[in-house]
Amino acid sequence: MTGTQKEAMNVPIKNLLVQMIRGWALLGGVLLLLIVLVTAINAVGFTANTFARMWGGNVSGLPGYEDAVQMIVGVAGLMMFPYAQLYRAHASVDVVMQYAPDWANRVVAIISGVILAVLLVWMSWMLVQGTLQVRSDRIETTVLGWPVWVFMPFAVISCLLWAAATVVDTFAPEETLHGA
Repeated sequence: MTGTQKEAMNVPIKNLLVQMIRGWALLGGVLLLLIVLVTAINAVGFTANTFARMWGGNVSGLPGYEDAVQMIVGVAGLMMFPYAQLYRAHASVDVVMQYAPDWANRVVAIISGVILAVLLVWMSWMLVQGTLQVRSDRIETTVLGWPVWVFMPFAVISCLLWAAATVVDTFAPEETLHGA
């Protein structure tokens, strides 16, 4: 296979990966908007309760609000990391490396990218093991009784997409720096 044929194969794969990461981040954003909406409704309920108590009434907050927010924030937050990695929107500390030559910066970028990708794949594996354990233990949220394991595969997918974004960012930085 020639270099041009390899490049032709890699572009559709990269485009598909970028689209998946964008869609995943958008889904995470939708989940965060859902949390904002539920929080606003809960706040309105508490405010209404303040007024209702003046006349002997009672308006309760949303039952299980904390359970839902805890599970959904855990999922939605991780869904943003692959996008941040792909577009270099993550935090980095350049105190020493800003004075290093370009070749040294590139070596550090490659080493740290490979280490991060390996750690993310390992983390995905551990999350799979944890998901299976939590499922077999039948762990549920305290108030709503939602099975916790149902939310964990989203973390696995997020970590795998983050690892893929790290590989793309590490080995094609000029393409991802300005917007994949």
